[in-house]
Amino acid sequence: MASIRDVARQAGVSIATVSRVVNGVETVAPKLRRDVLQAVEVCGYKPPEQRRAGNGIALVYAGPFTIGSPYDSACVEGIVSAMRESRYDLSVIDVRRDRTDNESMKQLFQRKGLQGAIVRCTLADRPLVIEMAEEGLPLVVLGDHFDHPSIAFAYTESGQASREAIEYLVSLGHQRIAFVSCHREDGDHADRLRAYRDVLREHGLLDETLVYRVPPSRRDGGPVLRKLVGGTDRPTAVYIADPLIAAGAINEAHHMGVRIPDDLSIVGFDDTDLRHMIYPRMSAVCQDSEELGRAAFNLVRSLVEGDASSNSTLQQAWLEVHGSTGPPPVSVDRVMPSGSRLPVA
Repeated sequence: MASIRDVARQAGVSIATVSRVVNGVETVAPKLRRDVLQAVEVCGYKPPEQRRAGNGIALVYAGPFTIGSPYDSACVEGIVSAMRESRYDLSVIDVRRDRTDNESMKQLFQRKGLQGAIVRCTLADRPLVIEMAEEGLPLVVLGDHFDHPSIAFAYTESGQASREAIEYLVSLGHQRIAFVSCHREDGDHADRLRAYRDVLREHGLLDETLVYRVPPSRRDGGPVLRKLVGGTDRPTAVYIADPLIAAGAINEAHHMGVRIPDDLSIVGFDDTDLRHMIYPRMSAVCQDSEELGRAAFNLVRSLVEGDASSNSTLQQAWLEVHGSTGPPPVSVDRVMPSGSRLPVA
């Protein structure tokens, strides 16, 4: 096994300089850092403290930190539950902050004593995830999914349940059906939007002006609800493919006097049990995010331990019909933010 002396000799620097670089000291000159890191890679050197403490699995946010969302919170609960049944520790790391100049992802993981990672990402962050995979790091992408031969994924297939939700609204007699989801693109939200478009296109009912992408927060449900019910050719139903937006929209409906489902039918999305805490109880496409987090941790643990048979894990979402959906109104009114009503021309 290579020693720190071997790395110093390979790079032509002192042992102290090698120590500063591998411990992430930022005052080392960029060229010197690059030479030392290249020598570390060539020699296959691992500092002793990393060899002793290399039992970490990281939760990595390749893009925005959304750990407070219902989805992430439930996933983390499952991840921690599985972690406590293993010999591994869990670290939440910010690779964009912690990675030094010219440091490879493998070197970063070695420096932090990490064996593998569960990664959260969006479409925009996939290049970083692919870089990690191409360096041979054991990783599982949680939530997002795309075609890549060497990346394992843990996600819920929500396209079929989303199709069922839209078909259900059509069967009730709705012809103007809107779609609302998170403004950040990933595999999950793409599946739901594709299902919405496919079903309405098949029925000759697709109107792209009824597609809204907004930030995934409860406060953004209010503005989108006002847009939905205030238009001259407004929809009578909506699929809101994010739980916080759906909750915010229903809260705003109560404030404005919009009757759910008499004026507007709402199908939401639920990562936990939120649908049971809203009045009326929300019809929703549902997934078990806590169990998905547990499955993601167990999958990356298998990869770390060299189980070559470990593949992506896939769960199925399901549709639950409750009190927030019903037939379209016989007479459709525009509802203003004040609660006043105007007839639709």
